[in-house]
Amino acid sequence: MSAGYTACSMARSKYWVIGAAMAAIFSSACMTSEQTDDNNTGDNYAGSPADDGSDTGSGSGSDDGSGDDGDGGDGGGDGGDTGTVDPGTMADSGDMYSPTLSTGCSAYGSDIYTPYENYGPVTTGKVSQYAWRGQGSTYPDTIEDFRSYSTPSTVECSASKGTRNYLDVTSGCLQAVSAEGGIAGQIKGTSSGYYRSFALPFDSASGRKVAWTDMGVEYRFKYSQWTGDVSGPGFKIFGRYMTEYDLYVGSWRMDGVVQIQKKHCGVYTVLKRINFGAPSPNVWHTIKFETVGNQQKLYLDGQLVMTTTDDTIKRGTAGIRIDSAENALIDDWRVYAP
Repeated sequence: MSAGYTACSMARSKYWVIGAAMAAIFSSACMTSEQTDDNNTGDNYAGSPADDGSDTGSGSGSDDGSGDDGDGGDGGGDGGDTGTVDPGTMADSGDMYSPTLSTGCSAYGSDIYTPYENYGPVTTGKVSQYAWRGQGSTYPDTIEDFRSYSTPSTVECSASKGTRNYLDVTSGCLQAVSAEGGIAGQIKGTSSGYYRSFALPFDSASGRKVAWTDMGVEYRFKYSQWTGDVSGPGFKIFGRYMTEYDLYVGSWRMDGVVQIQKKHCGVYTVLKRINFGAPSPNVWHTIKFETVGNQQKLYLDGQLVMTTTDDTIKRGTAGIRIDSAENALIDDWRVYAP
């Protein structure tokens, strides 16, 4: 959020004493105006969308999963960017800052999902400053390994958003189940086969949600078979997710494609794409995605497979998307300081 500046002209006087006094008065007026604008939330980048009535975000999103599938084609332009994603600079240097999020895009409708109610104000900074913790609790304290759940039990479903204060399931259901002598998460997709969930980090000191700048996110997964062929089936991972129209996403797909994409103003751009080979069924895999400064890095099973450079999106949260892999297991969903 950039502060507004008021041009104040100094009244002139042939008497220096009067001039100095008037300068002090006008200087004070300028400072007051600047301080007021520093606390101004400014223009919402998506207008003034209605709160969904819970503490888990704004906008209903695309419950069929079509909003941020991470496979929007080969791109070719970033959707006519009309400005910097967020004019604030203090947060990018790692200092705590409380802007209202902005993309510079045309206003979105209230059906476009964002994890940030009314788009802020939020606390923003690195994961090293603000660990993944829910409102009123320290859980999951950087990692969701389902240790707090009995089995079987429902963690959250998109039909009952708000069940948990540290994550938001916006498509499908997440359950805690017994798996291989321990506890893991199991995903249940929508009727179209989509699953989607997001971290909801909270800064208890300021009473605000957190939009991370430098961040890493990873999770382990295991699946037995592909159960559909919609939206480039595969395992996907979000970084700096502000809305379903503004995000970075790494993908490891059924067809063997691995890629990093940017989505801005609702339009995808493929930053890099390779043919890597599909993840093997019935074994555990790890997908990891880092967004630090203007770099994005995607790791698969411990191997760095690609690095891209883009500085469009400055901050947001972490998330998971899984398409057409019903009953897949996930575990050790971690948000960390890279």
